[in-house]
Amino acid sequence: MSPEPLPLTASPLPIEFSPPSFLTELAPVVAQTIPADRPFQPTPDPNRDRLIQPAPTPDPVLPEQNQPVLPDATPPDGTTPTPDQPPAPEQPPVTVSVSQIEVKGSTIFSESDFAPITNPLIGQSATLEQLRQVADAITQLYLDRGFITSRAVLVDQTIANGVVQIQVVEGSLERIEIEGNRRLNSSYIRRRIELGSKPPLNRDKLEDQLRLLKIDPLFTNVEASLRPGTGLGQSILVVRVTEANPLYGVVGVDNYSPPSVGSVRFGGAVGYRNLSGIGDDLLASYYRSTTGGSNNFDFIYRAPLNPMNGTIQLRAAPNNNRITDEDFKALDIRGSTGLYELSYRQPFIRTPRQELALSLGFTYEDSQTFLFKDIGFPFGLGPDEDGKSRTRVLKFGQDYVKRDPQGAWALRSQFNFGLNILDATDNDDPIPDGQFFSWQGQVQRVQRLGNSNLLIASLDLQLTPDSLLPSQQFVIGGGQSLRGYRQNARSGDNGFRLSVEDRIAVMRDESGNPVMQLAPFVDLGKVWNNDDNPNPQARQRFLIGAGLGFLWQPITGLNIRLDYGIPFINLDDRGNDIQDDGFYFSVNYQF
Repeated sequence: MSPEPLPLTASPLPIEFSPPSFLTELAPVVAQTIPADRPFQPTPDPNRDRLIQPAPTPDPVLPEQNQPVLPDATPPDGTTPTPDQPPAPEQPPVTVSVSQIEVKGSTIFSESDFAPITNPLIGQSATLEQLRQVADAITQLYLDRGFITSRAVLVDQTIANGVVQIQVVEGSLERIEIEGNRRLNSSYIRRRIELGSKPPLNRDKLEDQLRLLKIDPLFTNVEASLRPGTGLGQSILVVRVTEANPLYGVVGVDNYSPPSVGSVRFGGAVGYRNLSGIGDDLLASYYRSTTGGSNNFDFIYRAPLNPMNGTIQLRAAPNNNRITDEDFKALDIRGSTGLYELSYRQPFIRTPRQELALSLGFTYEDSQTFLFKDIGFPFGLGPDEDGKSRTRVLKFGQDYVKRDPQGAWALRSQFNFGLNILDATDNDDPIPDGQFFSWQGQVQRVQRLGNSNLLIASLDLQLTPDSLLPSQQFVIGGGQSLRGYRQNARSGDNGFRLSVEDRIAVMRDESGNPVMQLAPFVDLGKVWNNDDNPNPQARQRFLIGAGLGFLWQPITGLNIRLDYGIPFINLDDRGNDIQDDGFYFSVNYQF
């Protein structure tokens, strides 16, 4: 992902600029004829690119993810994996008058939870066997709630005044043994497992942590088993892991770039997992348009700081772009952007079925546009006379994912505060500058409609009371935004985009995974500026399109996607690129 350099938009007023003085006369002409597709917006989805740190993907819970990670540790007779106890000696039947049964040692259940088990014997004469059955029933209560190594025993005692004591031994882990890790610190695995292994040991909570490890990209396989420990109720957990190849990446080509800088781009990303043994990740990407008009870099370093996957991220994204459209080539228009970001994301709820996290970040971004290659020049009101715009944005985000076997919900929100610090752009109202407030929201639902249908519905929204610099505006149009129109066809201070797509599997592999899908879709969206924004907007700000997508994975890792979208709104400024005809393609190989 890359930042959003300053786009070129129409300027309603001549701009003072010297030398050379002839540019003063040229400014209105250039500004009114510049391409309208935000040519210096380098990412396929700039709205989402402004969100700090990626959130979990809203994938449905797969059947195999519900399978137990631990083998069944409870033998058929209901005993638990604790050291063998000597058999009770044969004793003649003895009855006692029971006035009260005290259950000691339980931190999970209350007396009312045990009452249905113990009350039938209160005020009765009971044999020792009947009292042992009460203890076994309490053990079963623990087992039914997932406490697989806890048990209740009828301890040796002198029964006085009819008070019988049953002792609960709640299970715990004596230790965790890690096997198979070569580069990754054992503490990374152990601390995550400990989140689900607090006494009394609960199988469901333990398996949740093991399932999270199984889907961790650091591993290709995770297995675990419980063994009896040295004490009553104690167990030893043995975890065997297979580490994934630390090197990963993607190479590809698509036409998700603005046509004015070259609609077809190629490039890729390469990453290295577990760089220093703590589970950190270093990722670098580069994409270039075939015309040479777009050169976008992105460098990201992430490191987990705690077992809940609280993650710090450092990002740098320098980009250089120039308009290569033949109609504007003589003007030699280019732009450059430098984006630097520090962010932290902390989950507070994290299981295989749901995740809730908060994020905090700070983005430092400088952009500049040039005319005749090296002459700083503003396009639109907001940047200074040299075409520079500077934003310093504090970001506060929230994200939530809820998964179930039939689908998943993903909710995301982010508050953006443009601060007047570190030489941020500062203009008189109502001219856009670096002081602003905006809110971004996202809702996505993934729903299984049957064995062969997967419905994906998503809504993106941005609202603000302020006039925004172009780098902060909401954008619609393009293969990953609103199909049927060129990349970044329209932009505004506020906006929304709604997309509904139904993926229909038409061919599967031997494992039952879809390798060929048809994807009919409908996309629509609208953008609008605040009333006091002095920058003009293009007409026809509501767009809607529909069409058909084709997804094909001929071999593992190779993903091909073709889309054809029919625009329902015929834009006045429609161009002649294949994007304007509604055709989009993407071919990439992941390794």
